Amino acid sequence: MSRIATPFVSADADLITLTQVVSNGKASAGKLTRARALPFLHQGQQPQQLSDQLGISVATLFTGKKRYGQEGLHPAITENARSGQPRKVTQQAEAQITQLACSQAPDGRTRWTAAMINERLVKLQIHIDDESVRLALESKLKPWLKKQGCIGQIDSESLANMEDILAVYTREAMPGRVRL
Repeated sequence: MSRIATPFVSADADLITLTQVVSNGKASAGKLTRARALPFLHQGQQPQQLSDQLGISVATLFTGKKRYGQEGLHPAITENARSGQPRKVTQQAEAQITQLACSQAPDGRTRWTAAMINERLVKLQIHIDDESVRLALESKLKPWLKKQGCIGQIDSESLANMEDILAVYTREAMPGRVRL
């Protein structure tokens, strides 16, 4: 036995806002589609017909209707944040990559390659692929640039200082504390 649909009533101010969002047309396609759907639901159009007309699923319509009733207009037309894929390169791995890239290259080489860094990481029990090493170097580290200030000669004192600095970056963030 199917459920009887509850009537959907939205405020006049919200209907005006939805009309403005649609007429402006500068929002994402999903947001615009959801903004088009709510006034039709307010007019009493059947979800299945509206689904066919707008090219969205009936579940999307019911979700938007439910979110409007519980949370208001803005959450009803926007998407929830997506979790995404977890990071492959941890802060500890980035610290090791930086340390290796800034250290003296192996004999016969002028600089480290992503493959050589990855081989050394595997020996340190850090398992990521060459492309992840390359992306970590390319995105923010770029230790081969002179502007970044790689240390040429590393003695025991400078190595200890570097490890102290890198330890700061591998600590978990603490709420209410600024990390420098």
